[in-house]
Amino acid sequence: MKRKMIAALAFTMLLCGCGETSDEQKADTVSEKTTTAVTTSAESTTTETASAEPATTTASAANTEDENAAATTVTATYEDTSVTVIESLTDAVYNDLFAGYYLDENSSAALSIDCTNDKLYKISVSRKISDTETEEWYFTGEFNGRQVLSYDSCIKSLMTVAEDGSVSSEQEYSDGTGYVRISEEGTKTGLVWSDDKEDAGSSFLFIKQ
Repeated sequence: MKRKMIAALAFTMLLCGCGETSDEQKADTVSEKTTTAVTTSAESTTTETASAEPATTTASAANTEDENAAATTVTATYEDTSVTVIESLTDAVYNDLFAGYYLDENSSAALSIDCTNDKLYKISVSRKISDTETEEWYFTGEFNGRQVLSYDSCIKSLMTVAEDGSVSSEQEYSDGTGYVRISEEGTKTGLVWSDDKEDAGSSFLFIKQ
């Protein structure tokens, strides 16, 4: 009888021991599963973050390129505008209506006009009469509202080239009067010169070159 009781007690203890072991194993299993889940979740989060970073970098690079492109466009527009303004100012200063060099197409006569200020113009007329002689006239005046320049005190000189190449000038008079005006002949527009002293420019039409 005592032996049976001892055997039953031992068997009961054995069952209790197995139960405890099973609980511990279950706890270990649950712990391992939790750890694995947490690790997997962390790895997944890290992977997603790593994947998102290139996208963010790409977006930043795109924004930087857009900003640079915008800056380049603004600079180019500014530079183009600056060039246009400078050219306009240059034209306004140097593209004078009257000033310039003119030639008569039917002779060796030439006329030159220089603007000395806003209104006063200095004019010279030259006409070649031979290989060694050239007539020259010098006068100044102002164009009026009808684009006519009247003058007085015109100086005429005769320029002569000697055989040795030297040039001499002889003044013929200094009281010449007359005018220069814009004229149209057919499809051509030019300057005509009326000389009161000797009607020297009656057949000329000076075309601006």
